[in-house]
Amino acid sequence: MEEFVTRKPKNPFLHDTISYYYFHTSASDLLHKKYIYYPNFKNAFTIYKNSKVVYSENNSISTPDKNVDFSFLYSGVQKQFRTAEIIAPFDKIGIVFQELGINHFIEVSLSQIANDPIDKSFDYYGEEMIRLCDAIYAEKSIDTKVELLDSFFLKKYRAFDEDRLKKSIQQILSSTQKIQVKEVAQACDVSEKTLSRIYKKHLCCTPKDYIDVVQFRKALNDYLLFKKNSSLTELAINNTYYDQAQFIKHFKKLTGVNPKRFFKDVQHLGYEDTFWTFSS
Repeated sequence: MEEFVTRKPKNPFLHDTISYYYFHTSASDLLHKKYIYYPNFKNAFTIYKNSKVVYSENNSISTPDKNVDFSFLYSGVQKQFRTAEIIAPFDKIGIVFQELGINHFIEVSLSQIANDPIDKSFDYYGEEMIRLCDAIYAEKSIDTKVELLDSFFLKKYRAFDEDRLKKSIQQILSSTQKIQVKEVAQACDVSEKTLSRIYKKHLCCTPKDYIDVVQFRKALNDYLLFKKNSSLTELAINNTYYDQAQFIKHFKKLTGVNPKRFFKDVQHLGYEDTFWTFSS
């Protein structure tokens, strides 16, 4: 049996920084899944219990291992899809942050602790996180697990005062037309070089990468979350693509397949914006 459950933080204070938690489990010895996950401007910190995770350039595989108490991963802004394999039994927790959420729970810049393009392991919280995981996995109630996660992140919360980055992201997210890096830099009264430095320091990506991911994700959410069932041409126009051809090219670059195939195969997990494509 496999289960995938999503929950919002119970404490409203965290809603601006943490989008949701997910709990993904399977006790079956027969389950072996391979799935594709896609670029997102919301980034996830993932916990595996009793699983070993091995990385390659665009792939990771987790296998049961009783000698590994916990494995911790952080998946930041990525330029294209990645594949993952997961072999049961597994017990996995994801913390999905809002755009700049992770920066409110670390005391150094993100680039200092999560800038490896291949290895996504993330041991920043050390023994504190291990103690939290011991407590979480001792509980059966998901509501209690959520409360424990809330408590941990409330204690870790700090101000993040890079206003130029916040303003630039608001500009990108609210834009109703295809926005250029030059426009974003001008709106924030910084040079393109400075803007790029800020993005690389706190998001580990370039402003251009971020704009592309936002555009892709808006179209994906528009079609799959809001059930508009638009034509590809309408979806392209509504999400700031120049035309359908540019829309198709962009989707193939980020997902590996054309939009028709992508929307046919992708699956919605839980009640938030987690979308994976599974293969045998």
